[in-house]
Amino acid sequence: MPLNIYDSNFYTKSVNKSILYKTIFSTMKYLKLQNKQIDITFISDYMMKKLNLKYLNKDKSTDVLSFSNEGQDPVLLGEIFISLNFAKRNCKENGNSLIKEVKILLIHGVLHLAGYNHEKKTDENIMFHLQEEIYEKFK
Repeated sequence: MPLNIYDSNFYTKSVNKSILYKTIFSTMKYLKLQNKQIDITFISDYMMKKLNLKYLNKDKSTDVLSFSNEGQDPVLLGEIFISLNFAKRNCKENGNSLIKEVKILLIHGVLHLAGYNHEKKTDENIMFHLQEEIYEKFK
């Protein structure tokens, strides 16, 4: 499964990329998505806010956004954008290390690309339970 990790400004220099690859591969295998490609890009809060406003009409930054390519490309499952600065702030709130926070965001992004969402409380419970299950299985 091809996987591309892009870094718009060397945000991930302090993150072990092999851990990122392992997290994505394990998650995709667990969800039976091994034959798909995912592009992951680490961006600034400013760029995240622009994407969130343009595509979700929310004028604020966020930690992770996923964009599915379903029906557009038979190989590329989609793109995941992560704000490492936002993730660092999440660490303080959640009491997580940076690598744990990034792993959770990667799993969260893949789940969105696989069709999961958290718009309704029942869907949220399903998605976050699965996110935790995957994290615990492959941490």
